[in-house]
Amino acid sequence: MPVPFAGCFTSDPAAKLVFAGLPDDSQSSFRRGAARGPAALRLAYDGDCNNSTSESGCDLAGKVFDAGDLPPLSDWSATARSFREFAAAQWRAGKIPFFAGGDHAVTVPIAEALAVLGHPVHIIQLDAHPDLYPVYEGSTTSHACVAARLLEMSHVASLTQYGIRTENAVQADCARRHSGRLRQFHARTIGVSLNYPAHIPHGAPVYITLDLDAFDPAFAPGVAHSVPGGLTPRQVLNFLQFAPWSLVGMDVVELNPDADANHLTALLAARCLHEAMAFAMAHLA
Repeated sequence: MPVPFAGCFTSDPAAKLVFAGLPDDSQSSFRRGAARGPAALRLAYDGDCNNSTSESGCDLAGKVFDAGDLPPLSDWSATARSFREFAAAQWRAGKIPFFAGGDHAVTVPIAEALAVLGHPVHIIQLDAHPDLYPVYEGSTTSHACVAARLLEMSHVASLTQYGIRTENAVQADCARRHSGRLRQFHARTIGVSLNYPAHIPHGAPVYITLDLDAFDPAFAPGVAHSVPGGLTPRQVLNFLQFAPWSLVGMDVVELNPDADANHLTALLAARCLHEAMAFAMAHLA
């Protein structure tokens, strides 16, 4: 029998770290398939080929409670409410939740749930797309509108985007209107390393949302909207491992198994989650 998630998972709900799949792609604008992302990730990242110890040497064997997948409900409103309530319950219980999407729209109800922490939270978004459409194809809940919705939340202290390389005039206008709380690092301006943003204080609470199309498609072909010229796995893994903040949660979204090759994208998605989980575990009080 395969060993799920490299042996990191446990059925003990007392674990401080929690993992859940959010298999919904109803708000995708082009190619569907991200709803199968959590299952693909679980299949690819097993203990036969991977082990529970992170690059930093943190062994997560049996340290992450697997809450399973939260199934989509009758419509997006009901599904989003279910995701939001689940995330809020984790934070109220003092847990650190990690999620696998699903399309990027699943991030919005998770971010809404951050309000239960009772203090502002900084959000880091790694993405090829700024997702700053106020409305996209008549929808305010499209995965192309995620950042616009995050910036409407009063408990989001700031939104910092890395890897952007598709911003058009509509989204640039939205960025200008939110310039006080939005920072952008476009892919063409990023050097060897992803620099940590100066506006986030040391030790501040941070939530990370990683859209897998942030990576160059050479490393992550399994997405719906591939954009050449993206980030490398090494850049992102180092960014996750050496951060100066307090990680309160993370999601990895837009894994599309239909477009993947030899599980490359699924493995990369899981590895990013694994390293972020190790960071969170190492910094627990």
